[in-house]
Amino acid sequence: MARHKPPFRITPLRAATLGIAGAVVAGIGTFSIGNAAPAPAPSAAPAPAPAPNRSTAKPWTAEDAARFWTLQRMAQAQPLPQSRRQSSADSAPPLRSMASAASTASTASPAGTGGPSPVSTPFGGVPTVGRMYLMRGGGSYFCTASVVSSPHHDLVATAAHCLDQANPGEPIAFVPQWTKAKPQPYGIFPVDQDSSGLGRIWIDPRYYAEGRVQGDQWDVAFAELGAGSNGKQVQDVVGANALVTGGPYTYGSVRLIAYPGSASRPLTCTNATTKFTPGNVPGSFLRIACNGYSTGSSGGPFLIHVGGTRQTGDLVGLIGGWDTGGPTADVSYSSYFGSDIRRLYNAAVSGIAPVRP
Repeated sequence: MARHKPPFRITPLRAATLGIAGAVVAGIGTFSIGNAAPAPAPSAAPAPAPAPNRSTAKPWTAEDAARFWTLQRMAQAQPLPQSRRQSSADSAPPLRSMASAASTASTASPAGTGGPSPVSTPFGGVPTVGRMYLMRGGGSYFCTASVVSSPHHDLVATAAHCLDQANPGEPIAFVPQWTKAKPQPYGIFPVDQDSSGLGRIWIDPRYYAEGRVQGDQWDVAFAELGAGSNGKQVQDVVGANALVTGGPYTYGSVRLIAYPGSASRPLTCTNATTKFTPGNVPGSFLRIACNGYSTGSSGGPFLIHVGGTRQTGDLVGLIGGWDTGGPTADVSYSSYFGSDIRRLYNAAVSGIAPVRP
């Protein structure tokens, strides 16, 4: 097994003292964030000054979000994306248990390896993971998202392919720990909008430029949330997971949480991960076998060291990346959380205006 540099764990304190490692310039491909290979963790630097436009977003409040995202509209929402994650009966055989496969060749294809995936379990959810609601072509949709520790207590992470087509004025909102029985246990949090009505969403511009195949290694998005109806930021209400970058591809125990299809509750599953290098697209990806993670699960967090009353942990990946998270519901993938993801997070923390296509 190849040796890896120690992971870089972004706690709220470290995030507050972390300098911006890349420069954002308007226009595609001018976000200077290096290549996709992991880089050594940077040393602490003086805290960046808050961007002047961070708290001057166009009004789209929690009250607005609650009025728009009624219980009926949320119930009618369909999972995104609708072109992926078939059931294993209609696609290639799922990968065998990762626990026994962790030491196998990192470039092996999941197809044809045989064996069942570990059984996933519906459960009541955790406060830091929920549904991200959005509109597409007049219809309502959702992906999965999770709260990430940040100095402003207002960031969530999800898959870039969930938010890369956001339009001005689009009513995007996050609902922590959604279940059919309790659809808004902690309220609803709007994705902030800038003065033009575009969501405050950070996606690597190379993902926009290369698209959903060649750009799979950058399939990660951070979104800035406005306060809830009680005036509190999401992290103050539900807690947050710490972002980890520069870690290995192989973890012995990863908890996967997501909202698949029309399920009334989220799924949870714990398994090991392996490294997957597809060959037909750039980059390598984390891979985990857990059954039932169909459409809607995109953005679901890969968590390690989960514990505490709020069941928080370290975020080392999320469902996305290769083939927008994988062609079957029983094996999921994540873009590698290396220096590119750290720098994207830094841009979101500092409030640098997101780069648009």
